[in-house]
Amino acid sequence: MIARILTILVILIVESASTSPLFSHEIAQGAGWSHPGGVTSSAESAPRAAAAPTWLRNRFKSGADDAFDNEAWCEEIGHRLEPFYGCTVDTIIVVGNTRTRRETIVREMATREGAPLDEELIRRDTTYLRGLGYFSEVDICAARTATGGCLITVTITERPNLFMKYPYPVINYDFTDGVSYGFRWTIKNFRGHGEHLSISVLKRRDLDHGGGISWNVPWVGGQRLRFDTHLYTFRKLEEPESEDFIKVRNGGSLNIGIPITKSLVKQVWISSILSFERRESRLSRGDNISADADYYQQNIVSTGLQLSYDSRDNVLAAFRGVFGRYSIVRNTAVYGLAQQYTFYHFENHIYIPLRWLGSLILAFDGDFRDGDLPEFFRMDLGGRNSLRGYDRSGKGTAKLIQSLQLRKRILEPYIFDIPHIGKFDITMNAIVFVDNGALSDDITDFDGSRFHTTGGFGFEILSPIQDILRFEVAIAGKGEAAFYLISGARF
Repeated sequence: MIARILTILVILIVESASTSPLFSHEIAQGAGWSHPGGVTSSAESAPRAAAAPTWLRNRFKSGADDAFDNEAWCEEIGHRLEPFYGCTVDTIIVVGNTRTRRETIVREMATREGAPLDEELIRRDTTYLRGLGYFSEVDICAARTATGGCLITVTITERPNLFMKYPYPVINYDFTDGVSYGFRWTIKNFRGHGEHLSISVLKRRDLDHGGGISWNVPWVGGQRLRFDTHLYTFRKLEEPESEDFIKVRNGGSLNIGIPITKSLVKQVWISSILSFERRESRLSRGDNISADADYYQQNIVSTGLQLSYDSRDNVLAAFRGVFGRYSIVRNTAVYGLAQQYTFYHFENHIYIPLRWLGSLILAFDGDFRDGDLPEFFRMDLGGRNSLRGYDRSGKGTAKLIQSLQLRKRILEPYIFDIPHIGKFDITMNAIVFVDNGALSDDITDFDGSRFHTTGGFGFEILSPIQDILRFEVAIAGKGEAAFYLISGARF
């Protein structure tokens, strides 16, 4: 079964590549830039340009309401923008924002006042703004000015306020861990500054429960600095009979990010990591792990650094670009049983647009842990964000995961009006994937016999209710299917 999935992937990729060069401008249009409210231009005044989404939408419908003929749409983009290439952007006007501040939108755009108009940047801005999760429609228009430059009008339709700040249920299903459920109350675009304020509670059957409060600030005081803080709590309800475990943990974290580059298209960040945790756990000394192990209370201080690179076209479900993240975190017990251990993590994701086929995602992730590592921090291999479909067995301190995933848009952003609420948009992607992973107790001991391969398929649903909801079916070597229902993105 896995071999068939891999063969299909290879055949489709070769067929797609044979019709057009892999990284061509034409492919980028077909795979990564298709969504309602694209990029248009007008030589007329800004008010008329702002009305462009309506008549353009009517022109490019392909049968279903608010669905687009992508090829015709992309051809029109190139044709309409051609007269403005290279002209200086005099002013950027934002239309349709009732809750989002103008600077929140303009600061995320690579197109800048005083700089030449660039077609690639305009396309990037359209996709990236919509990928923020605040807007159901985004349109960018251009018009000539008296000085010979151009006026850029960004027309947005904000997602209904009801879905931007209401509590909603969360359900995750893992074939090994079972069902976990709870709720999350997230105020998206808090204060109109693009901030996120979130409260969540999650329970896993009668085994454990926990919750947290987080606040994410992408721009601090109007400056390009990131600030994240998180408070959390966790309690184990059912104590295992013969293994170490965390019974109670309460703590908080504070992360501050500083950009290394000025570019918004290719972003490089370095972030500090600081957290404090009060923990009660059962810890065995030596190799004797049993129910007779002692309980310890500890205060754990964690410090570290993270380096990241991001050139994705959007952060929710990217179709092109590269994302990389590398971190090291040192954990030290400053009270209680003396322990010190380190977490190393890296992830590299490459998104290759393949014209009509969608986007091919190549991912390579790794985790390594050393020091006085508690047994409960030794890693397993299977799970929804690990080797999907693999039945977890064994523990290790070094883990490698490689993934080959194809993402195909099967439902373009479909927009419909809900009376007295506003415009609701929904998008659906289909995915096919092959995962390969290995687990070891030694970073130098990853021979071929340790690697396992699984494969599967699934769907991603993007909507105002939850930014992204994934349903996946994975199959391991024995042919048994594993089902996952997950809130949140994998790639």
